[in-house]
Amino acid sequence: MMDNNQPWPQQRQNYRPGPTGMQRPPYPGGPQPGLGNALGAGGLTREERQEAKRLAEEANFSFVGYQVVRREFISHRFDPAMTIRGNSITFNNSCISRLEDATYIQFLINPTERKLAIRPCDEGARDAVRWCVMKGDKRKSREITCRPFTTKLYELMGWEAIYRYKLQGMRINYQGESLYLFDLSSKEAFLPQSRDPETGKIKRPKPILPSEWLETFGLTVEEHMASTQIDLTEGFVSSGISPEEGESAQPPMANEATEVDE
Repeated sequence: MMDNNQPWPQQRQNYRPGPTGMQRPPYPGGPQPGLGNALGAGGLTREERQEAKRLAEEANFSFVGYQVVRREFISHRFDPAMTIRGNSITFNNSCISRLEDATYIQFLINPTERKLAIRPCDEGARDAVRWCVMKGDKRKSREITCRPFTTKLYELMGWEAIYRYKLQGMRINYQGESLYLFDLSSKEAFLPQSRDPETGKIKRPKPILPSEWLETFGLTVEEHMASTQIDLTEGFVSSGISPEEGESAQPPMANEATEVDE
């Protein structure tokens, strides 16, 4: 609070006025005389400071210590995916539409690397499997019945029979071919669908993620790059699905129970 009883400066003892026209010294933290608003410390403009910071970050940047965040942690409803059930495999329409005009494919699996590749092929090729149906001028997903194949997959991966498993696909190029690569160890597990006893509506189960995923955001950059490497001459074998073993004579259309675009 101001003390009104204090004398004016001119009334104080030993007061000496300064020279005429002399400016007061700036208070600490106040604007410095002679500097424009556009200049900051060192006389650099805002744009120059930003560019200097960008160049410093660029010079010191490294992928060391970075992790690539798993796609499963982010909404991926319409990303290319494959769903494996106890007796069938289904690819969603996003997966089918992005592999050009392929109507038939071959399954290639690497039991050691736990990876499954999808390679387009001609209708008459050995071990060709029809993975879609034509509906007008569009290709639509279909359920591929293949119990012998899925049984071996469940045994290989140690999966629980009650679950269905969803895997995200990655499109790659190998020797001029477009392929889809699936890492069988990177999967989401789902319990069977059920109906609400009161409303009768189908309850969609939430995905169950591997517990080890919760310890990190994803693979390191080095591991992520290595996971995309593929050599079909090393470790991959054909699944050998035939119509007699795994498919019905008339391919079934995708129905309500077949989740093709989850």
